[in-house]
Amino acid sequence: MAETEIRKLPKKTVIFIAAIIVMGIATFFLTSAGKAAKGKKILYTLGYKNTAQVKVYASHEFLREDINVKGYKHTVSFINLDTNEYCKGFILKDFKGNVEKDLICEKR
Repeated sequence: MAETEIRKLPKKTVIFIAAIIVMGIATFFLTSAGKAAKGKKILYTLGYKNTAQVKVYASHEFLREDINVKGYKHTVSFINLDTNEYCKGFILKDFKGNVEKDLICEKR
């Protein structure tokens, strides 16, 4: 029976793969932080001044057919520190600056 030879990857290839993995992880965290900052900014315009643990799960572009304006629908969750409530739901913001919310808040 012949022995199989195992060749090691070249050092350049290992470094290249590691660099791509690190860049991917950094991109993920920067994107998450950017979404959270944008969500916090929109919540501030809605009157939620004191929030924590803001998470934006998804952002989708939509078209409001009644006024024919495009905008974004953000799926968010956060803690309102003023009332000690955990809130989750949707925030709709169109390009004309109109902001609507559909949030469910419950006491913690």
